[in-house]
Amino acid sequence: MKLSTAAALILSAAIAASSGSGVEAFTHTPPSIATSLSSPAFVNTKLLSKNDRTKRTPSFSLYMSSTAEEKGSTVETDLNSLAPANGSISSTGSESYSEIEEIDRTPDINAAKQSYKNYLSQYIGQSGAHIIYSKLLEEGVTVVNGYSGGANLPLLDQFHPDHPRHEGNGAPIRWITNSNESSSGHVAEGYAKSAPLGVNGKSPPGVVVATSGPGLTNLITPLQDAICDGVPLVALCGQAATFAPEDSFQSAPAVALTTPCTKFSYQIKGSVELPMALDYAFHVATSGRPGPAFLDLPKDLQNQVITAEAIEEFVESIPVGLETVADTEDLLCTQFVRMSDLGVGVGYGLHLGQVKEGLGFEVHHRPDGGNVLQPSDVSPGEEEGFMGQVKKFHNDHVPSFKVFNPQGEEGPLEGESPLMEELVSLIRSAKKPIIIAGQGCNDAAEELKHLAETLQIPVCTTLHALGCFDERHPLALNMVGMHGHPTPNFLVQEADLIINIGSRFDDRITGNIGNYIPEARKAAGEGRGGVIHVDIRKSENAKQVANTFFVHSTGKKFMQEVTHRFTVRQPRPNVTADWIASMKAKQEEFPVKIPQYPPKTYTKTNPETGEDMTVTKTKMSTQFVVNMMNELLCENNTIDDCIFTTGVGIHQMVAAQLITWTRPRQMLSSGSLGTMGVSLGYAIGAKLANGQKIVISVDGDGSFNMTFTELKTVAEEKIPVKLLILNNDSQMMVEYWQRLFHDGRYLAVHNSQNPDYCKLADAFGIKNLYCDCTEDLKETMQKFLFDDPDEPVLFHVRVERTPCLPLVAPGKALDNMILEDEDFEVDLSAAPS
Repeated sequence: MKLSTAAALILSAAIAASSGSGVEAFTHTPPSIATSLSSPAFVNTKLLSKNDRTKRTPSFSLYMSSTAEEKGSTVETDLNSLAPANGSISSTGSESYSEIEEIDRTPDINAAKQSYKNYLSQYIGQSGAHIIYSKLLEEGVTVVNGYSGGANLPLLDQFHPDHPRHEGNGAPIRWITNSNESSSGHVAEGYAKSAPLGVNGKSPPGVVVATSGPGLTNLITPLQDAICDGVPLVALCGQAATFAPEDSFQSAPAVALTTPCTKFSYQIKGSVELPMALDYAFHVATSGRPGPAFLDLPKDLQNQVITAEAIEEFVESIPVGLETVADTEDLLCTQFVRMSDLGVGVGYGLHLGQVKEGLGFEVHHRPDGGNVLQPSDVSPGEEEGFMGQVKKFHNDHVPSFKVFNPQGEEGPLEGESPLMEELVSLIRSAKKPIIIAGQGCNDAAEELKHLAETLQIPVCTTLHALGCFDERHPLALNMVGMHGHPTPNFLVQEADLIINIGSRFDDRITGNIGNYIPEARKAAGEGRGGVIHVDIRKSENAKQVANTFFVHSTGKKFMQEVTHRFTVRQPRPNVTADWIASMKAKQEEFPVKIPQYPPKTYTKTNPETGEDMTVTKTKMSTQFVVNMMNELLCENNTIDDCIFTTGVGIHQMVAAQLITWTRPRQMLSSGSLGTMGVSLGYAIGAKLANGQKIVISVDGDGSFNMTFTELKTVAEEKIPVKLLILNNDSQMMVEYWQRLFHDGRYLAVHNSQNPDYCKLADAFGIKNLYCDCTEDLKETMQKFLFDDPDEPVLFHVRVERTPCLPLVAPGKALDNMILEDEDFEVDLSAAPS
């Protein structure tokens, strides 16, 4: 057997609940490992249980494949003689499948074990911190931000340009120090939300490093923000050493705290686990619907060095067979897994993650001698029982490219497929179809444009999809939902066919779910329309809204296939002309209105002459300022080159309504969680990821007040972002709700002691501008937007307290909107959230 041709292995780092005895150990680990620190790649798990109050143990499972040359062979190679493997593991699937050599799976467990040993051998002699930095480089990471602390010092040291590993060439990864860990997380989110897609078509994750205790707890909000909005993050946090006493300084139950707000959360039990755990963290963060992954790193394990003996002992300790844990709901054990258990042939492989919520992987040998980590197939089947849980998790990360109907029938998206023919026939017959483009369209703007033009179907977008369909296009409907444009809200309710691509029917786009899409529901009953829902997660099937067809696919693949069928097989007759004419009429009748104020004239003393002078000033609304900014950017032909970030509140929804969105991932905002204070961090991250773009933060005073300490990062790193502060001394969105639902009893919504934001910028050495009237706005806005492209600028603008309308009040149907700022009857039992 040639170790250089070892082809596949998979690892699973998972967490298992302990039996409650208070003493934890690997269920498969020999006593020599579980009870001593003699092996430098393992820790005393009894001592570790004092620090890891989550009462969990690790889980690794292996799938293994090898070349035909390795079939049935027994391997007795001494690990000490193994050379580092050629190439690297890429958990984000950056290589194309065409570059991967086909390999046969072997039924030999010894070959499976040896393949895994060979993989780990490339890290012999490296410390845990060294391995982490190496894996970041393998993943193509170029920027990491965070904050220092005692528990993450070994890892931090790897980033220093003078560290010996860099051989005097400087650090290849840029380190950014933030003002606090919460802002670190938001910067990482901004990076991930906006960074150019990789060669694998995925968004690269943001990476954040923090220390233990309060460093970790400060990250909870950005982690929850990321899981809610589908943002890929990898968070690496230090932890108290494994030998530290219980309740030691700055220790915290990190895994217990982060498990609910991450896709994967795990505390390392030995440095030997790090290569696989990092592979999985990066893969799961960017697969399916993206999200955050978290690794907890005890300080001593960051210094722990991997040895050949530790690798041998670790791999040989792993039992074989998935069935040993099939009947135990909570216990996760480390083991090799037979591919036949997954219904995909013979041999052994590696299952990574938790046993029921993990993924199978294989490391394939490439012709160039390197390796690439690719997910294993899982056979389709019922999502019931133990293997059903495994398949359910798999189905939310790997699309099957199948069509399903409520009767339980299914068929392929491509080729000869009766269900797909029915779906196409439904589109062909619809007279009033509409496309709801969600975040799942952000990587398929061209496909969406081609589909809409081919079928002549209007397109509305969700908040996170703004820009995936150019709003200058004649079929563009702009944003739909609670603060959406009136026309898309009207048309969704009138449509006979809803084609939802990559949106999960969030409550902010449906309004009262019982009154949602009445005409489409009627058309479905009559066989002439209904709902086609396309999503990468199979679990979204009929989760919020009953559908006529559910397509388990990426938006890109679905749109390519439908367009192909209509352009190549049978073009669709233009039956939507009247529908589009109705759309245009509604857009004329129901524009988004911009509140304006009459000019006021008053007398003031000229400071130079001492004489009285007459001055005319006109107050401004948030809408007026944002609209002016948008007009100048469009007139200057720079709108395509802009990325906008927002906090949460009136300014956020006004920006969504009035900016002309032209490119995917151009609008970065906290949608599902509604996190105030994110705009500045998002803007920093977006600029770090898109150096040539104009990055503009549109923020309100309430949101900006929460995180303006990040001006320190902007100044320190000389990050040329543009910061627009719309100051009305209030949290106006909540103030408006108190007016509607609580008889105008305003509490906790007024900011009576805001700082002078220009002086604040001066304190950090940041250029700043100020405007408080219509008469000066255009000239000052032009300076803000187009002067000083290479330095940060803060623009403080005084605005009046105006609500953001339209508004679909809680409990109301999507087309029942408040269009004017006047008294409106609301359902007091349906208080807003």
